[in-house]
Amino acid sequence: MFVFPYVVNLFVNAHVSTKRLQAYFSGPEVEGSFLDGDHGSNGSTGDDRKVSVSVRRRRSNDRTSSKVDELEIESSALMGSHGNGELKYGSMRKTASSLPSNVAIRITNGSYTWDPDSTAPVIRNLNVDIPAGQLTVVIGTVGSGKSSMLQAIMGEMTTLSGNIEIREDSKTAFSPQKAWLVNASLKENILFGTQNDKSKYQKVIEACALGPDIAMLPGGDHTEIGEKGINLSGGQKQRVSVARTMYSDRDIVILDDPLSALDMHVGAHLFENGILKILKKQKRTIILVTHQLQYLPEANKIIVMKDGQIALQGDPEEIAKADPSLCADWQRALHVFSESEAELSGAESEAVHEERLSLKKQIAKLQQSAGLSTESMQQEITGAEADKGRLIVKEDQETGSVDSRIYFYYFKSMNYWVTLGILVTVAARAGTQIGSNFLLADWSEISVTTNDTEEILEQTNYYITYYSVLSFMTILMRIFSIVFITVGAYLAAKSLHINMLDNIVSIPMRFFDTTPSGRFMNRLSFDTQMIDQRIIQSIRMFINTLSMVLSSLVVNIVVNIYFILFVIPTVITFIVLLAYYLTTSRELQRCESVTRSPIFAHFSETLGGLPTIRAFQDERRFFKIAQDRILVNNRVFLYLVTAQRWMAIRLDYLGALIVTVSSLSVLIGAFYLGIDASYVGLAISYSLEIALYLNRNVRAAADIELQMNAVERVQYYIEVPTEDYSGTEPPEDWPTEGKIEVDNIHVRYSEELATVLKGISLSVPSQAKIGICGRTGSGKSSFTLALFRMIQTCQGRIVIDGIDIATVPLLSLRQRLSIIPQDAFLFTGTIRNNLDPTSGKADPDLWQALGIAQLKDVVHQLEGGLDYEVSEGGDNFSVGQRQLFCLARAFLRNSKIVIMDEATASIDHETDRILQDAVADIFQDRTVLTIAHRVGTILDSDTILTLRDGAVIEFDSPSVLLERDDSVFASLVKAGK
Repeated sequence: MFVFPYVVNLFVNAHVSTKRLQAYFSGPEVEGSFLDGDHGSNGSTGDDRKVSVSVRRRRSNDRTSSKVDELEIESSALMGSHGNGELKYGSMRKTASSLPSNVAIRITNGSYTWDPDSTAPVIRNLNVDIPAGQLTVVIGTVGSGKSSMLQAIMGEMTTLSGNIEIREDSKTAFSPQKAWLVNASLKENILFGTQNDKSKYQKVIEACALGPDIAMLPGGDHTEIGEKGINLSGGQKQRVSVARTMYSDRDIVILDDPLSALDMHVGAHLFENGILKILKKQKRTIILVTHQLQYLPEANKIIVMKDGQIALQGDPEEIAKADPSLCADWQRALHVFSESEAELSGAESEAVHEERLSLKKQIAKLQQSAGLSTESMQQEITGAEADKGRLIVKEDQETGSVDSRIYFYYFKSMNYWVTLGILVTVAARAGTQIGSNFLLADWSEISVTTNDTEEILEQTNYYITYYSVLSFMTILMRIFSIVFITVGAYLAAKSLHINMLDNIVSIPMRFFDTTPSGRFMNRLSFDTQMIDQRIIQSIRMFINTLSMVLSSLVVNIVVNIYFILFVIPTVITFIVLLAYYLTTSRELQRCESVTRSPIFAHFSETLGGLPTIRAFQDERRFFKIAQDRILVNNRVFLYLVTAQRWMAIRLDYLGALIVTVSSLSVLIGAFYLGIDASYVGLAISYSLEIALYLNRNVRAAADIELQMNAVERVQYYIEVPTEDYSGTEPPEDWPTEGKIEVDNIHVRYSEELATVLKGISLSVPSQAKIGICGRTGSGKSSFTLALFRMIQTCQGRIVIDGIDIATVPLLSLRQRLSIIPQDAFLFTGTIRNNLDPTSGKADPDLWQALGIAQLKDVVHQLEGGLDYEVSEGGDNFSVGQRQLFCLARAFLRNSKIVIMDEATASIDHETDRILQDAVADIFQDRTVLTIAHRVGTILDSDTILTLRDGAVIEFDSPSVLLERDDSVFASLVKAGK
């Protein structure tokens, strides 16, 4: 009965977990994941016979089964070579064997939705043939269904009607609108599990204009780019993602708006040298979503999306006849683009030319000194050089015994008074239990010492009374001790979790750049669960068994004082054995915790890139990576369990020896020392318990030491240095004007890194509109981060409306500024909560903001309107719509300073033009800093700030810069009008 409560608890947990897993496994699956037995990035083996399938949703009357989509296989399914009755599906998402040779993909009467339980289509009535070996360009306004059509082709959406047929033996590659990269080197992201072909790799690098970027990275293409590519800019991440599709041997390449994050020069280079000269020249089927209309004449087919339907489709000539206004737009873009290309091909602007020439000279010197070619420089980076590019730091791991301060920290979190209450109640319970047992022993001697019936009756009443009192006190102390332990465990777990969470949200951003999210997940989940549940169980077990062991020892020593001669060496043996065991098991527990973090990190990374992984049909490789990491963790866990069994066997032997010696000692004492038989029985009964409870006590002590590793790991994150939130509160209406003075600032991401902004000085008048431009890595985003004090300013200062921002508390500073980020993010919750997290705005204000952001009609059509539920990360909205929501949010904050970091990069030109007019109107009394690759969006700015290598090279009005022949801004305008 001692372990019965623990067993019940385990059964309850197992039941809940099983139900949760059952619900997950019974949920709808992605329709397109039909995999053959041996597919992967390196091709498939075995029987390659295909199955032609059409996937439909079919409802059942049963509510539970209605959540599961059933598959109707319309043609014969071959059993394959497995011979076990399992269907072996083809390697493509949906395959067809009867498509014409000039058609790669055919969509027939297709209607699709994201929500498996919804019958409202997101895109509908699609009927289109994607030509094989040619370039198909998809255009349309924000939210028109461009990306959704691509996702439907890849099988990521739920089919309401129709079907998609893809040529047999076809393989897909996919570059998403928001680049997805793995936490590995730049080169590994491009190869993506395939063999390294140096010549092919070099061509892809050149086509994607990654050569200069690689040359600037500390470890070349072996540089670790960090989780989600944090070490790269948005444009660099996008080009690496596109390079991955080009390097692959896939014959269907799907590119979701890859040019939006690139400036005009780089975008033109990638399109010309990558999409046309590599992909199209190799007769691959290309589906390109873009807002860059100047590229439309190169398309073999154009698809115009509008309101979730195909409005127009055909070759450029057919589209020109059907929509003359669209034709005029792309002709105008093409004309300016062609002029710019001709000018740039003859002579680039002096600034750009000098930059590239300087870079080439530096590379040439390195080659000469090292005797290496450009290719060998990129391909044969030494181990030492590769280490320079390492971003992710090794996870912390203590060695040796757990420091006593960790125990004190845990009991401090528990509350010292609660800890004292535990000790007092447990000691009182042990004392009353011993007293009641001795009382029973004395009571049993009455009949031996006297034959007087009246005296026996009187003594019996006495013993019953006192035994009842002692028993009641034992039960009461037992209840109190459980209450104290439970309350203490709750307080400790709550305190540790809150302190860790509070500290994590205050850690500098650089820490997140160098720490995979899996480590945070590990501590916030498994380590927290260890503190919540397992440590307290071990402490309860340790205290209970310790009281029983001490009780047994006290009873045996009282009965036979000579028993102490055996107790001393026995206790020493136990201590030595425990220390020997802990030396190994403690480190095994730490290794088990450390090897668990990569599992969480890989799982999180895989979830973020599932569409890309499935498009490349690389599930098995990622499954193998996960499996290998789990096996490493399980191997360490097995060693830990083996060590525990080793300890348990030796404790059992020692327990048996204690029982034997104790029994012999009291029996000898009964014969030679005249010990009463009742005390002999009492001592033997307690000695029988010693073996059991001493075994459990040592195990519990060892478990506490091992489980304190979780407290140790949590405390590490509690003590990580945070940003300095102290300072002098500014006036409530600060900033009132929005004037910015930048005085010789030098900025770096961490103390060990070089400065990224070098001596920038400038003055921004109030209500000014500043356009910021420059090539990738020039310091544009770093400048805006410096305004928010996200990165360190090691020299100089930034003054806003007469107040040095270094003296303003961080929370106040960031609340007074607004930013519309390049990677727009929406939080899980309602649209209302995303627009107005503090619930300080009325509904008319929210609708006004949505109207300005061109989202009013979109939200009106949603079920619930402002109360429509936003999924995690805003995945139920397009990237462009997310950017517009962030714009509406910034408008509602009414900040005097607004930073727009590529805020309209994923928006079509028409919507962009409307937004620019709206921004000029609603932000006319605010200071606006706008970072843009599409320089047309900053032409109306009061002043242009051009950066290069972290320094200011131009800061003047657009009209002045456009008149200068050597202006970098002027060259960008000519390329991007």
